[in-house]
Amino acid sequence: MPPEILPILLGLWAFWMINIFYNPDDNFVRKRLKKTSGKTNAKKIYNDFLEFLKPLSLKSISNKVFRKKIHELLYSYGVASSDDDILEFENKRLFSLLIVVIICAIVLFLFFNTISAALAIFICYFTYKYPEYRIIGTIKKKQKEFAKYFPDAVDLLSVCVEAGLGIDGAIERVSNEFSGLSKAVSSEFNRLSKDVMSGLPREEALKNMAKRINNQDLQSFTAMLVQSEKMGTSVAQSLRVYCETLRTRKKQRIEELVQSASAKMTIPMILFLLPALFIVILYPAVIKIMENMAG
Repeated sequence: MPPEILPILLGLWAFWMINIFYNPDDNFVRKRLKKTSGKTNAKKIYNDFLEFLKPLSLKSISNKVFRKKIHELLYSYGVASSDDDILEFENKRLFSLLIVVIICAIVLFLFFNTISAALAIFICYFTYKYPEYRIIGTIKKKQKEFAKYFPDAVDLLSVCVEAGLGIDGAIERVSNEFSGLSKAVSSEFNRLSKDVMSGLPREEALKNMAKRINNQDLQSFTAMLVQSEKMGTSVAQSLRVYCETLRTRKKQRIEELVQSASAKMTIPMILFLLPALFIVILYPAVIKIMENMAG
């Protein structure tokens, strides 16, 4: 096997290791470890490694800017974001990095060259940064999905309130109805409902949701509900007016996309359509000219 192939295989292996030890969902490896934990004590060894790395993780998150960044990422991701959760997140990253560094050192000791060294450095950096990149990508995808279905959710919320449901019951109903359509909308409204049921003031729960989802429509929706509750105005009437505003904004965004479609189609038309069109038009003339010149 060429030595240059080993760093690539190492990178694939590192990617697999990160997903095993960082992914909170159960996979076949985690299930296997649970079944054999009594025999191999794999879980105990894993926890011992995390305890060993705790001092280094504490030093890493001692930076307030770094800790605030991780807190915002975890909070927007929708998971617990206390200091202990940030420490656990950093512990898992350092554990994955430690494993990859050891494997990279072994490979470089056996097959050292410039390409392998550069790839090993990149793999170590990617191993440490991958959890952040994955969370950021998931957050962006979640926000995009939420922005797409949020006007429909508010429309359904307005219908439920006008039908006689209270605002809390309407929020829970929206969460249930959107469970099969949009996971982002359903989970956020479900968390909003649970926060209010647990005793958190509705104003604070709404502000927390607006903080998790960076969306302008959601922020204006939160301000509208908070203002209606403070002033004692009709929530149903406020929602009806706000739904009209959202429909207008959605219509304007669709019109902008339609108007920009012609400009976006210009380059594909020039690259793919026009050459084929010129060939179809000019081919008979070119053939005729060549036949006349040959004759």
